[in-house]
Amino acid sequence: MFLMDIPNKNRDDELKQLLGYSRLEMPFDDFEERVMSHLKKEVQSEKSIDRSIRLSWLFFVLGTAFGLLVSVIISPVTSILGFSVSKLMIPLYIVGATLLLLFFEQLVNITIERKKHRG
Repeated sequence: MFLMDIPNKNRDDELKQLLGYSRLEMPFDDFEERVMSHLKKEVQSEKSIDRSIRLSWLFFVLGTAFGLLVSVIISPVTSILGFSVSKLMIPLYIVGATLLLLFFEQLVNITIERKKHRG
């Protein structure tokens, strides 16, 4: 029985030696802490981006509503500083509608890209 244990002991020693080679040494003492800290910052950054996108949508809607309200309030006025309001409203509507569509497109694209990024 004793003779059968010798080859097994050699195999055990070889296995221990091989497993010793696979041990991962940390490059720095605080490496794990730095990685975890970086991951926490990444998660906070992701939450901040989501919050910013939601606030962008909120202020876009509020700004659009405010702009429509102002245009309704100004529409009965016939002249401002000697200029005819009807002549001023068409260029303002064109500029406003263009900006409104551009901002809306950007918000939609950012929101879609964010949803794709999150998975």
